Amino acid sequence: MARTFDVAVVGASISGCCAARQVAKAGHEVVVFEDDLEVGTPEKCGGLVSLYSLTQLGLPPSGRLISEVIKAATITSPGGRQLKVDATKAGVVTLRRRELDKAAAKEAVLAGAHLHVGERVISFTDEGGSVLVRTSSGEYDVDYLIDARGASVYKVHRPDGLLQAVQYECVLPDLRKATVEVLLDKELTREYFLWVIPLDSYTARVGIAGRSVSLRESLEAYVRGRGGRVLKKTFASIVVGGPLDRFVYGRRIVVGDAAGQCKPMTAGGIFTGGLGGKMGGYAVAQALSKDDPSILLKYEEAWKNKFERDFKVQSSLRKLFVELENEEIDALFDVLLKSGAAEALSDGSFDYHAINLVKLVGVKGVAESILRLGKSYGRIRSLLAIVEGK
Repeated sequence: MARTFDVAVVGASISGCCAARQVAKAGHEVVVFEDDLEVGTPEKCGGLVSLYSLTQLGLPPSGRLISEVIKAATITSPGGRQLKVDATKAGVVTLRRRELDKAAAKEAVLAGAHLHVGERVISFTDEGGSVLVRTSSGEYDVDYLIDARGASVYKVHRPDGLLQAVQYECVLPDLRKATVEVLLDKELTREYFLWVIPLDSYTARVGIAGRSVSLRESLEAYVRGRGGRVLKKTFASIVVGGPLDRFVYGRRIVVGDAAGQCKPMTAGGIFTGGLGGKMGGYAVAQALSKDDPSILLKYEEAWKNKFERDFKVQSSLRKLFVELENEEIDALFDVLLKSGAAEALSDGSFDYHAINLVKLVGVKGVAESILRLGKSYGRIRSLLAIVEGK
């Protein structure tokens, strides 16, 4: 006989656990299934997040979660030009990513959620008035299902919105303390960039993403070139294709990476996906209390009202970046370096990237200079129109 719960959450990710906590806090019975034997395993992301976003997710910053406080960022062009940004005002930290997921899971359990670690969901069937969930341990009958399985779900709907990523945890003898490094070079990756995210004074997460078959070789050559030693290797898909058109499928909702709630420019999804889980869990709790499945649509509406325009600008910028050649990127850096763009970015937002673009365009002469860069004129003009709200 199937066990019964009000809600099943598939995946104990940050988004899944935030959703489960909201449902449990409303007094409903919720079970969370985690395929792996440990919450937070494997660690797949760079772990950069703002202190503001942690408080918004109800996860107060602590020494257990925070590995490093970020004070600066350097963005390097293919020709070696560097944009140096003071990040002290942004309140950005590097997280111990596994500990973040465990903290979110703990909050869900304390709210009353049931966490089943090492129990794999095999299938689920929407039967109209309920959802039948089959796992490696048995069957469950639930009223609603929250799907937080990540990129594997997103891939079914939008496979071209994924990139492959390779990330190594390394000891780097020349690591710049408390400084995030970004390297743009189309010879390394056409679709993305290479990043260095410090964990402490000596170790960092160094990664690259794109569609090239030589990502791993490029990353290893870069690490060797800096005299680095690899401690850990991670391979994963990242979501950069923007949010799905729908988050609600009958009595199932998708949250986090599964819904495409990751920033198209950086694939970061702790804040945007975690808040998606929180919003989704609240909507499911309301649907249960009022016995009205149509309330689920309010979750989709609420998330898109908060993030859709920002994501639209980011998606346009990413498409433009893919088209640019190294020479154009260097020319763009010349414009930004002469205009004082670094100062504008220092006052920008880590959580809403479109705000930073608006600040750049607002710097005197930047928009006009960008439009003179050459063959990408049409797309740049479209991007500026989006930024200006036209």
